[in-house]
Amino acid sequence: MKQQSGFTYMGVLLAIALLGIGLVAASEVWVKAARQQRMEQLDWVGQQYVQAIGSYYEASPGRTKVFPTSLQDLIEDRRFSFARRHLRSLYANPFTGTAEWELIRAPGGGIRGVRVVVEIAEGSASAAREFAYVPTTR
Repeated sequence: MKQQSGFTYMGVLLAIALLGIGLVAASEVWVKAARQQRMEQLDWVGQQYVQAIGSYYEASPGRTKVFPTSLQDLIEDRRFSFARRHLRSLYANPFTGTAEWELIRAPGGGIRGVRVVVEIAEGSASAAREFAYVPTTR
């Protein structure tokens, strides 16, 4: 008669439980790192839009400066005899994967920036991130 039957089975179950706990901890770290990377990408994309809107605004012919009427104007500015590009392409929002942004309208018309709402932490409140061009006065 064996008196130690099931000892190895209990050891394997304990090892699987510890492995599962370790994987859960590792996945939490991975989720935080992935979210941080998306936030950094969002900041970079937002700054690209701010620079492009600023370039469009400052390149306005004549004394009157105007903001673009659509984001597409940043890709192909047809106010000149040649098409001028202020932005290579419409960048996607890293959180949604689409190039759809909430637009920040300028008081005199046009677009002065983009806005996106992101969750502060997984399952918590949301916060708006705004990227807007502010003209400098000379």
